[in-house]
Amino acid sequence: MPKLEAKVVQRELDQGFLWPVYWLFGPEKMKSRELLKRIRRLAFGGSGETNSEASSNIFGLAEEVLDGTETDASEIVDAAQSPSLGGGIRLIVVRDAHLLKNPDAITSLMGPKVGPENRGQLMSVCVFLSKDLDGRKKFSKTLLERAAVVACEEIAEPDREAWIHYLAKRKDLVVSPELILQLSSIDPWSLDAMDQELEKYSLCRSPDVLLGSLSGSATGGEAFLNAFFSKNLAETLRHVEGFAYRPDEALPLLGLFAWNVRHLALLMAEQKAGTRTLKMNPYVVERLRKWSVKWTVAEVLSLQADLAEMDRELKQTPLLPLGSWSSLAMKFCTAA
Repeated sequence: MPKLEAKVVQRELDQGFLWPVYWLFGPEKMKSRELLKRIRRLAFGGSGETNSEASSNIFGLAEEVLDGTETDASEIVDAAQSPSLGGGIRLIVVRDAHLLKNPDAITSLMGPKVGPENRGQLMSVCVFLSKDLDGRKKFSKTLLERAAVVACEEIAEPDREAWIHYLAKRKDLVVSPELILQLSSIDPWSLDAMDQELEKYSLCRSPDVLLGSLSGSATGGEAFLNAFFSKNLAETLRHVEGFAYRPDEALPLLGLFAWNVRHLALLMAEQKAGTRTLKMNPYVVERLRKWSVKWTVAEVLSLQADLAEMDRELKQTPLLPLGSWSSLAMKFCTAA
């Protein structure tokens, strides 16, 4: 069978189905943690039963956590085939499963998913948490055929807004278009990073605490970007003087800058081709359209290249940062 999407496995668990073996891999650790929680809940009592996990997992007797860097697959098989001292299903969780020795041995634990009526026949459920899955290996092909393999992949840029809304809703937060833009452009981006940023925001309800804010104000970075893309040289240089010598502010701003340039290039390319496939927040699209009237595609592409070079300069060379930022502004902005 092919790799399963996380939402498919969630739906199976909601319906009471369990696989003897799960292989969860990929960089989005929040996805794998959430799936593990659901698997644990069902294995230790079934859906809809309150406090079932606590009653079935007394003193941790029903669950064992192993490390793939230190464990041979035969040890996992032995653990899975040992009866739970507390009765019921035994849950085996293997971390760093991609480093597991002799993984072929766990083939004996694999089998088809089991429905609610037959769940009592399961002695164990094994969940393997892995960095990746090498499709070239024979073992990987066996996994795909006989186990639940779930890719917990990075969130694509067009899908980030929906995930931010989802995470915010879990914290009873309402996020503005400006806040979504700021969160979407954080680099590197992950669900865990977004959850942490929203947690900080929930404590004080101020965007000032978020990564990428400038000079203690979330509006500072926005003001610089608006001045730059509006080609207002005097206003741009005024903002540059405030952050150029502050790497903790300048580098996050550079990431936000590059994100806007990349999406401005995509929008202008669509405008030229007469297509509309770019999925973005309407607020962001409107702002990019406003900027686009002052730029050509060639200028934007040139700016992309210069930003990549400036990123190298700021991190690896002794050049004065104020000079780098000012030169960039004078190259692309016209005097107000």
